[in-house]
Amino acid sequence: MKMPILHRTRRQRRQEGMAVIAVMALLSLVLVFVAGNLRAIHSLSGELRLLEKQQKQRLQAATGGARVITNSLPVSNVPTTLK
Repeated sequence: MKMPILHRTRRQRRQEGMAVIAVMALLSLVLVFVAGNLRAIHSLSGELRLLEKQQKQRLQAATGGARVITNSLPVSNVPTTLK
């Protein structure tokens, strides 16, 4: 028994429409996850800034405001002249 050609094209159109809807649903889920991750990253960066500020204050209080000795090279304010 052969199916009419008109009926097959309607079924194909319906299947194509469902595929488009499925892809759009998956894309919207991905976008929701991306938005959530961006919000979490923003929140974490704010917390990191706060922790860094608190740590700097704690370290300055521990050294009594004295200059901290590091392994970095000293900065010279004397201009160098090239001859």
